Amino acid sequence: MEGNGMNTHSMGGLLAVWNEWEIRVLVLTSLALQVFLLFSAGIRKRNVSALLGVLLWLAYLLADSIAIYALGYLSQTHVPKGGISNRNHRIQVFWAPFLLLHLGGQDTITAFSIEDNELWKRHLLSLLSQVALAVYVFSKSRPGADTLYPAVFMFLSGILKYGERTWALKCASMDNLRSSMVTTPDPGPNYAKFMEEYRFTREAGLQAEIVIEPERRTGVTTAAIAEETVPYTTVITEALCFFVTFKRLFVNLILSFQDRTGSQATFLRLTPEQAYKIIEIELSLMYDTLHSKAAVIHTCYGRLFRCFTLVSTTTACVLFNVLHKGRPGGIDVAITNLLFGGALCLELSAIGMMLVSYWTYAALEGSICHSLSHLILRCLKYFRPESRARWSNSMAQHNLISFCLQDRPTLVTKILKLLGLKGHWDSWLYIWHIDVSAELKTLVFRELKDKAASIVDTESYRKFSNHRGQWALQCKGYYKELGWSVEVEFDESILLWHIATDLCRYSDDSSDDAKLSEYVSISRAVSNYMLFLLVARPFMLTAGIGQIRFGDTCAEAKNFFAREMTRPDERSAAMMVLEVNAEIAPRDVKGDRSKSVLFDACRLAKSLLELQPGKRWRLIRVVWVEMLCYAASNCRSNFHAKQLSNGGELLTVVWFLMTHLGMGEQYRIESGHARAKLIVEKN
Repeated sequence: MEGNGMNTHSMGGLLAVWNEWEIRVLVLTSLALQVFLLFSAGIRKRNVSALLGVLLWLAYLLADSIAIYALGYLSQTHVPKGGISNRNHRIQVFWAPFLLLHLGGQDTITAFSIEDNELWKRHLLSLLSQVALAVYVFSKSRPGADTLYPAVFMFLSGILKYGERTWALKCASMDNLRSSMVTTPDPGPNYAKFMEEYRFTREAGLQAEIVIEPERRTGVTTAAIAEETVPYTTVITEALCFFVTFKRLFVNLILSFQDRTGSQATFLRLTPEQAYKIIEIELSLMYDTLHSKAAVIHTCYGRLFRCFTLVSTTTACVLFNVLHKGRPGGIDVAITNLLFGGALCLELSAIGMMLVSYWTYAALEGSICHSLSHLILRCLKYFRPESRARWSNSMAQHNLISFCLQDRPTLVTKILKLLGLKGHWDSWLYIWHIDVSAELKTLVFRELKDKAASIVDTESYRKFSNHRGQWALQCKGYYKELGWSVEVEFDESILLWHIATDLCRYSDDSSDDAKLSEYVSISRAVSNYMLFLLVARPFMLTAGIGQIRFGDTCAEAKNFFAREMTRPDERSAAMMVLEVNAEIAPRDVKGDRSKSVLFDACRLAKSLLELQPGKRWRLIRVVWVEMLCYAASNCRSNFHAKQLSNGGELLTVVWFLMTHLGMGEQYRIESGHARAKLIVEKN
């Protein structure tokens, strides 16, 4: 009985301590989450770490939940009558405006995903309800002058920050983005008035003729433009200028031939490295627009509000310490000063990030503050050097043969399959990332530039973006023999060429030839990346049955490799496939129920192996580049936007590069206003 009494007393003591410290732990945790979000949120646009993504997701969700719970906790606390408890309670309810400040979030993250922007109305309702709750909590405590005056300034800062976040979410919602980018309606020349003048002139017995002078168009001759290296300042300036126009791609707005001409004139004279750098900066700015407060704080009002919140918070801090000077301190006063210090440090850090940004440089570049703009530029060069990538610069890899050899049914995988988690397990276990090589970037740039050089009319720009291997096979002279492999559905083409690329790779010994090794490396990298998109990002490809086809192919491959007593390695497995006699099309033998393409790919590989190694790998790599470009131009813009917060996708970079070089369906205005003249001749 004594033991039970002691346990009860001990539990009661722990409960009393927790009741006393609960609100303190909550507000300190809320502050810690804000610090983590400010300094970590921006990293995800250039990092593909799943761990970082999970931590940010948890912090993003917990930050709001803890702050709202803490406000609710304060609202349920009874006001003590007199003494130290009453004084401590008054200081604790003074934390309510700090919680509003935390609910306002940090400049580096307002939305974890682009879907969060569409919930801005819910955040507006939350703003109104939480502000009302915070005011109620504070007023219920009957505050004295020592907390009332500082609280007024903190409430102003908190409400302003919370409203700023809600406004940023609204600005980044797709409907609002689209409406902000829609150009002024253009009725065109007054056709009715012109035709009336023409009719009156004819009725008056005068000889009238309408002469049409089309708008002059200045084309870009690709062959006449030599590549040159431009200063980093030019790269930044060009990126900021192009961003204003090409951000319309993300909301499905059209571009004109003037946009194409201006972009081509710049990109065709740049080196591949600097062309990609412009695109990286543009995509970084788009990430800021969609996921941070950039659209709000980089305006005149935004900068004014930022200065106001800093001054207001500083004033509240000074008032609080002056009014409490000479009074006995305590843990709650120390925590309050820690909250003030955290708020001021976060505010100053945010202002520093705001100043050292492309947005601020763009605002100052066209002004008279040249010395300040040069200072910002020097800071940008130091903190964001040209050599540092603005995205992850990585591409995911997935390999079918490797997956089929390693994926074995176990108790764990069976349980995961029942729970619907097998796909996540496979992604974690069998998908890896590699850096996008400079050679691959240069190859894509050169291939697209060569296409731009061969274009003779505006319709050709659209046609080239619809090629997914046909153009490469025709140029190399192998369309008759291999054209069947690119005329099937796109997901089938990816699987055919992916397996064939692996079969050719394991049949070759290119280790002695450095150039050939580079071709093989590029081909395999793109091949594995395209399979990753097919399996893990099917929404980024054209509609099809890619996952069904992949599953059937894997099932056939596993059954085929299981014939061996011991599990073969990848080279042995490839040799086993190539040894199969595939004279007759597999579909003719086994029907069309199974969508497996394993031995169709074997037929393709055998045709490729008839070519000389150099010709074979030059052909394979350009076919893969063309498939990559096709996938990029046919992916919906909202899916491109969605991947910006996951480190970015190579597919998105290629999409932007194609558009800058004039290719794609976005260019819908191919001519300007015709200049019609009414020529009147007297009889």
